Amino acid sequence: MKTQRRIQLIKEAIAEADQFIDRAHLLMDRLNEDTWARYQCKESAALKRKSMDLTRALTEYRKA
Repeated sequence: MKTQRRIQLIKEAIAEADQFIDRAHLLMDRLNEDTWARYQCKESAALKRKSMDLTRALTEYRKA
């Protein structure tokens, strides 16, 4: 049972990491096309939120 829970937590962490990487690519694209974006943009905020989600998923894995 515990093994199944750890596998599920790993899958959740991988999903969060994939979403984080997708958001990072969006931000890099935005920064390359818009010099003013470095002073905050919605892509930057979305990446920060996704970073927090990834941190939570990894914390859950470490607790297991």
